[in-house]
Amino acid sequence: MLPYLKYRLKSQGKFRLHSPFVYDFYEEVLEEINHENWKEELCNKLNLFLLSKEDVFKENDEYIIEEDIHTDKEKERKWEEMISKEEVRLSIDCYHFGIIFKMERKEKQHFVLRF
Repeated sequence: MLPYLKYRLKSQGKFRLHSPFVYDFYEEVLEEINHENWKEELCNKLNLFLLSKEDVFKENDEYIIEEDIHTDKEKERKWEEMISKEEVRLSIDCYHFGIIFKMERKEKQHFVLRF
């Protein structure tokens, strides 16, 4: 319960996002998937989204979806360790899952999105 409360306090909706890429991700992927069955629809929606963002997500870039990143302290520690790596330029925490993007970007950014 405490990890979820921390998540809710940190999380933000789409109107507070300052990254056009993440804002579009929120609208085109997160808002389009079913909260109960997010595993079934996430990969397809994410792949379609990334294909439409060739100007940002280049051919050699990659992403990793991590499930249950807040179920216990060990998984939270692993998540924090993963997003701190230099090659990770963007991470999105949606509580039940997180997405790590290894991409060519100048800035390293981490977002906690309300899902």
